[in-house]
Amino acid sequence: MQIHITARHIELTPALADYARKKLERIARHFEIVLRAQVILSVEKHRHSAEVVVHAQGHHDFRAREVAGDLYAAIDLAAEKLQNHLAREKDRRVRGRRGGKVTDRAAAAAVEPKEPTISRISRVTPRTLSIAQAARALGESELDFLLFLGPDDAPRIIYRRQDGTYGLLEPNL
Repeated sequence: MQIHITARHIELTPALADYARKKLERIARHFEIVLRAQVILSVEKHRHSAEVVVHAQGHHDFRAREVAGDLYAAIDLAAEKLQNHLAREKDRRVRGRRGGKVTDRAAAAAVEPKEPTISRISRVTPRTLSIAQAARALGESELDFLLFLGPDDAPRIIYRRQDGTYGLLEPNL
């Protein structure tokens, strides 16, 4: 990875340049897509800022700009922000989000929908009730729904809605 360091309004010391290179090389070890980086260090009155622009293969440029009390702290903050940004981007690529393809077979198998598991089967004999009687019976019980037969012997379900009212499911025969 190529690292280009620019200093504005200060003299670039070898220690400062080595520190910035060491921080950015640590990022490049984790992400193989990084081609080159440009570091701009500047001082304006008492504001020390570090801006890092990373050019990555097949991606847009990643930028991080931080201001701190000294340049070493600004470099640390910018490198950490850039590492978090690159980690999110790598996670998106690995997971296949944002239109990417899932390359791992285990991840592809995890995406396939599973068959629902039925944990309990209850057998009920529906009673013949009118809709008003069914609403009263549901109101007196702790259940969220009630299966009943209407006067025409068609199965119906009355259920309790979240707003406290009742809903009715009728078959379309």
